[in-house]
Amino acid sequence: MLKLSQLDVSVIVVNYNCYSTLDDCISSILHSKGVGELLLVDNASVDGSMDLMERYSDARLKIIRLDRNIGLAGARNLAAAKTTSQYIAFTDADSKVDPEWLETPCFLLETHKEIGAVMCNVVNSMHPEGFPLYCACTLLDGCRWTDTPKGRSICFWRWLFPIGAGFVVRRDVWDLVKGFDPAFFVGNDDVDFGVRLWLSGYEVIMSSDGTVYHEGGNLRSRKDIAPIFIFYDAMLSYLLLWAKNLEGKTLVKQVLPFSFLYPFTAFYRGKVMGVKGLISFLKSLPSILDERHEVQQLRKIPDEKIIPLMFGATMMPIQLLTGDFKFFYKNILRKKVQ
Repeated sequence: MLKLSQLDVSVIVVNYNCYSTLDDCISSILHSKGVGELLLVDNASVDGSMDLMERYSDARLKIIRLDRNIGLAGARNLAAAKTTSQYIAFTDADSKVDPEWLETPCFLLETHKEIGAVMCNVVNSMHPEGFPLYCACTLLDGCRWTDTPKGRSICFWRWLFPIGAGFVVRRDVWDLVKGFDPAFFVGNDDVDFGVRLWLSGYEVIMSSDGTVYHEGGNLRSRKDIAPIFIFYDAMLSYLLLWAKNLEGKTLVKQVLPFSFLYPFTAFYRGKVMGVKGLISFLKSLPSILDERHEVQQLRKIPDEKIIPLMFGATMMPIQLLTGDFKFFYKNILRKKVQ
């Protein structure tokens, strides 16, 4: 296996008002093995979280302070452009990592050139034993794993996308697909990244080894961030993902029949902010079409290969709209009837 002493990985973390978790995150990374440099990008935080970084004297820690919030994807791209390492690793400011979290992902990337990115074993920090998985494993056949067996040997599965809370990507693959799409200001940037990796002919793998402990979902509940998620969920809740990445025939068959419902679901999900997000998406269509052209030029596989993964991850229109209806019936309509 590739030795940690041989690794020189560039790790990227983006911070936005994560005072309660940032210090533990940075400390755990600097105490892990194989880290050549740690780039911390601050998206104009105002909570004093960056003051915590003054106690660090480690030369590997490089801080990039921005005077405005350019979004998660944009900040990650900015940091990646300043690195030269063969491997680039990402984790979130509300995560902590195991000391050897980079070893197995880098070994898989080194020995399997068909793999473009490896997701670590991302678990919810409330379940430190590592199970159930923070996000259920979606295999190529669409099956889901809700538990990781105790005492399992190191193994890996094909995955739709690498969860941004913990994964490693090869430099040449990153450069090929041009990193994250900054239009995904917050959320779904990792989904889009994974889909583009698959379309470009590379596999995304989840490893059972290399654990990252993530406070999943907490950011969405914060009062200062929730409106941002509402806006971009409506604007980018797979509309951009579908428009950019799917073939024309798939768009006509899988997306177009449900398009008349999007204004209603946008309002249902986010009220005024949801509608504003949808309008913003429509205004962005010309630039989205340009992006679509670039993605389709890199395409190596047909949609038939990727659709089972998207259905397995419950992100196709019929699944999302069905989920909305079930929630509306269970939590709103039925209560009014009673």
